[in-house]
Amino acid sequence: MLMKVHKVFIAILFCNAFILAQEYNISLWSIPVTRVEMNNKLGEIHFNTESVGIVDYIWPHKNSYSTFYNTENFGLLKYNKKIKQGDFKQELSWEYNSSDSTLIHDDNKIDTIDSIQTIFTMIARVMQEPYGFLDTKWFPIDHESCSYEGRYLWSDTIRVYALNEEILCDHYRLDLKKVDQSKCGLDGSDYFMENIIDESSVRQIWVEKNNNKRIIKASVKVYGFPIEAIIVK
Repeated sequence: MLMKVHKVFIAILFCNAFILAQEYNISLWSIPVTRVEMNNKLGEIHFNTESVGIVDYIWPHKNSYSTFYNTENFGLLKYNKKIKQGDFKQELSWEYNSSDSTLIHDDNKIDTIDSIQTIFTMIARVMQEPYGFLDTKWFPIDHESCSYEGRYLWSDTIRVYALNEEILCDHYRLDLKKVDQSKCGLDGSDYFMENIIDESSVRQIWVEKNNNKRIIKASVKVYGFPIEAIIVK
């Protein structure tokens, strides 16, 4: 049971990763658990997340993530995060060095390419590019110094009820898979970045069909626990 509860918290944080426009509420079985304030603009994605309600009592968190990317290929330029998750605190950053095509984290360098993606640049892509271009295409991803690949699978176009209206959306599933099976990454990280790549998760996202391209809803289901993020403003 403890492991299942842990997975629920992971799922809550997964939804936080998808809500990168305006304001959203995240709920577990319609119970509010997280508040998110977003700032999303061309070439940058920033968001803060803070626990509310019962989660704030049993597993409080107040985290921020910022990503700067190349507007032509969505390649990572700089990523930093500040984590306060219970007793766990962490401040880290990665930066792309164009002179030798490496990602620099502290004194460590990792060879990469100028179009290397992250979970956050993948979110930027889905808010800007058409489904016909994204559908089924694999992209190389760096996930805190580990090599992954990610793709969107377009499912359908449906109407989602939010903001007191029905909004036409493209519906996707996001797949993530590890490329290098050897040990990599950090000795310790926040639960979201550690578990966003959990193979058991089913990640879904609904993006507004018109030119606004807002993320209207995101969801994840782990061990039967449904977590949902809905735009509220």
